[in-house]
Amino acid sequence: MRRRTTMAGIALVTLALLAGCATGSQADEATVAPASESTTSDPAEPTSEPTSEPTTEPTTEPTSEPTSEAPAFADGTGRQMADGTGAGLVLVDVRAAERDGFDRVVLEFSGEGTPGWVLDYVGRARLEGSGEVVDVDGTATLQVFASGTTWPAPDYYSGPTRVRSTGDEVAEVYVAGTFEGYTQVFVGIDGEPVPFRAFTLTSPSRLVIDVQDTDAG
Repeated sequence: MRRRTTMAGIALVTLALLAGCATGSQADEATVAPASESTTSDPAEPTSEPTSEPTTEPTTEPTSEPTSEAPAFADGTGRQMADGTGAGLVLVDVRAAERDGFDRVVLEFSGEGTPGWVLDYVGRARLEGSGEVVDVDGTATLQVFASGTTWPAPDYYSGPTRVRSTGDEVAEVYVAGTFEGYTQVFVGIDGEPVPFRAFTLTSPSRLVIDVQDTDAG
C-alpha cells in the first residue's frame, strides 16, 4: 500500500511540472542573428577548395535585402562570429552591390535554417586545405567562412568565381568554394580595413555582409 501511494505522488508532481512548462512563453523565432565580436581560435579547420578557375566576368545584380533589422556596425574591424541553425545548406547565389552608406554582399543558400559565420580581415587570401594564395582585388581582404553548408549538390552555385561590385568599398568578391561543412569567400576592400557587420535572413536562407562606407556623408 505504501508503494502505491508513493508512485501516485510522483505521478502528480510530474504532471504539475509538465503543465508549468506548457504555459511558459516561447522564445521568438529569430530571423536575424546579430554578429558578436570574439578573439577565439579559428573554425575547426575548414578545408575549402576552389569551385572553378577564377573568371573575370563581373556580376552587379542589385541586392534588395531589408536593412531594418540589421545590427549596428561594429566600432572596430575585429573578428565577428555567430552560430547558425542550418545543416546541409547549399550555396546557390552570390551578389554584391552598393547601398546607402555601405556595400552589401549576399550569400544565398538553399535548404532549411541559416548558416553560422566567422568574418575576419586577413593579410593574404589563402585557400583552406591547399594553402594556395589567390589574388583578390583591393588592398584589404575580409575572409568569410559560412558554416552548416555542403557540396556537391545539383543546385550548387555555378556563377563566376569573381563577383564584381558597383560600390565604393567592395572591389570584388572571390568565391573560394565549399568543403567539409564550410563555404569560404573573400571580400576585397578598396582602401584600409573598415567596419563591417553580418547577419542572416530567411526565406530564402541568406548570409548578409555589409561593409561600411566611412566616407559617406
